[in-house]
Amino acid sequence: MACAIALVALIVPATAVAAVETFHRLEVLATANYVVDQTCPDGSTEPLRVTVIGGHEEESESGASTLASDFLAVLLRGFDCEGNLINDRATGTGEFTWSASLQTASVTGTVTSREGREIVVDVGWQGTGPFAVTSNTTTFTGFTGHFVGMERDAVATGTVVVDGQTIVDGSTTNAQIESLEDTNISTGVGG
Repeated sequence: MACAIALVALIVPATAVAAVETFHRLEVLATANYVVDQTCPDGSTEPLRVTVIGGHEEESESGASTLASDFLAVLLRGFDCEGNLINDRATGTGEFTWSASLQTASVTGTVTSREGREIVVDVGWQGTGPFAVTSNTTTFTGFTGHFVGMERDAVATGTVVVDGQTIVDGSTTNAQIESLEDTNISTGVGG
């Protein structure tokens, strides 16, 4: 009987203390929005909206990395000279770098769009102005989640080449760099 009581005394504290688990996610995005004029054979022009998004995402669980990758996305929207709708998107891997202060970022890469266009990108961002910061904490028994978002306006400069034709070669102030960071701590206690 004394052994059974000693065994119960050892088991109860072990089950009362739950393992602490952490989940961390970081996403950094740099976005540049260009409007370029396509010159038509009759001398008229058609505006084409070109959006370049470079980014990085990483995740870890209890300190072990589960994801780390860079990406590139390009959106083409508008009409061609014959009045046909252009609504094309390309996503894939790219080389993305950024500074922790979100002062600079850059992306290079080649992606193929849904409609088969080869798009080559080389764009850099220079942050302007102050940070806008969002911070939220959610807490309940056994869980604490902390979210921090940072954003700053930027000037983006670079080139976008579609099927061998340079359609963007310059700068835009319609650009930003942002980071989204989520840290969750769970003790498994509560319900």
